[in-house]
Amino acid sequence: MSTNLDDELHMLTDTVARYVANRSEGKAQIENGWKELAELGWLYLPYPEEVGGLGLGTAGVSAVMQGHGRGLLATPYLPFAVMAGGVLARCPRASHALAAVMEGEQRVAAAFAVGAAPTLAAHPAGAGWRLVGACDHVLSVDEADAVLAVARIGATEETGLFLVRADAPGVTITVQPLPDGRKAGRVGFDDVAVDRLDEDGEAEALLREVETEALLAAAADNLGAMQVLYEQTLDYAKLRKQFGRPIGSFQSLQFRLVDMWIKLDEVRSLVASAAAAPDRNEAGALAVAAWIQSVWSGRLIGEEAIQIHGAIAMTDEHAVGRYVKRILVNELVFGAPERHFSRYRSMR
Repeated sequence: MSTNLDDELHMLTDTVARYVANRSEGKAQIENGWKELAELGWLYLPYPEEVGGLGLGTAGVSAVMQGHGRGLLATPYLPFAVMAGGVLARCPRASHALAAVMEGEQRVAAAFAVGAAPTLAAHPAGAGWRLVGACDHVLSVDEADAVLAVARIGATEETGLFLVRADAPGVTITVQPLPDGRKAGRVGFDDVAVDRLDEDGEAEALLREVETEALLAAAADNLGAMQVLYEQTLDYAKLRKQFGRPIGSFQSLQFRLVDMWIKLDEVRSLVASAAAAPDRNEAGALAVAAWIQSVWSGRLIGEEAIQIHGAIAMTDEHAVGRYVKRILVNELVFGAPERHFSRYRSMR
């Protein structure tokens, strides 16, 4: 990593920390959030310089997403900038849409499930296409101006990419709150007229790259949440007394805290390695591994945090429960480890 890039990442990390510190924990949305992210430059940083971005890539996204996890920020940065924006940045036909995304003028939701087969189908109709089907768990779709859809082409195994306005005739959106306070929805397409973004045969490889980047971003989000869970549990163990002594002085509890730290460090190491890896295949394998480990570690750290805190951690008012919900909802949206094992094996 070059010195200049290293310095930029340090400055970005400091900016993210200040941004999170200035916002109340657990708030679902920030005032004028999307435009504010654009003013900070965060909507430019994932993309290469040749398409108008800042070129910080996965390293920059990881820094931003760790801050999201620490502060329980519910901005649509991951689904809009990383997922939908990542697709647009790779499609020459989408240059105008990408520019609008980076400037904060357009918000595009990603209507595809990471690591799963498309649930939509596209059929040729004259010079264009017609889109049918529905996609579930589309994050922040209630805030979107447009939807980036992934669909099978006719009866073939080929995949196509389509951009459609959220208010286009035939598009229906049903929004449901998630347990951690964020929102997702089901997007239905009833014979909707759409234009194709990708060239024939290129969508599958393009989509795999974007999905891998999304998994790394989600792992970084989990990492931020796990870091807070560990810190809060360690502090609690130092303060809570039993039999006249802090519970953190009991050896059995010390072992459990060490196990939490080890699991946290495993995710931290994988996220950092994936973000810094120069080889694309190696970076992809590390990103998927980081996601899988973040789910495993998140489950253990969340369970231990609740058990060590006791019943208070089961309440909605306590921060521990909110951070555990964040990790569990991420698993729901981006897929349990079992969904991604085959991809990881193929990358090794």
